[in-house]
Amino acid sequence: MAFATRPTTAPPPEAESIRSLTRIAGILALVFGIILILIGVLTLIFIVGIIPLIFGIVDIVIYINCNEIIRLVDEGDYRRAKEKTLVWMIIGFILGGLIVGILLLVSYLRYDDLLRRVQAPTTPV
Repeated sequence: MAFATRPTTAPPPEAESIRSLTRIAGILALVFGIILILIGVLTLIFIVGIIPLIFGIVDIVIYINCNEIIRLVDEGDYRRAKEKTLVWMIIGFILGGLIVGILLLVSYLRYDDLLRRVQAPTTPV
């Protein structure tokens, strides 16, 4: 039984850049999330621990969604990845931390070049 294989082409450089930025943002969100959850649990006795605990949980959710964005980019579904990045970029700025939000913003801005490249018809010269 033979399987048909598609020729694999290298992803555009913009896609690699988006993957890298999103992966870095996700890792930072995970680290911040773990730290904030630990701080929240340790200070929960004083009631103020609920705030870092909530921010930590949001950072973990941002990390999970960064992995989902990377999966969408790998599948070539750039429009859905861009929409998802916009939502989590805003949440990242508000609740996830400035660094995570900025990295997702830079990643979001790179989608325009990527979508332009993918939509441009390639004409043989």
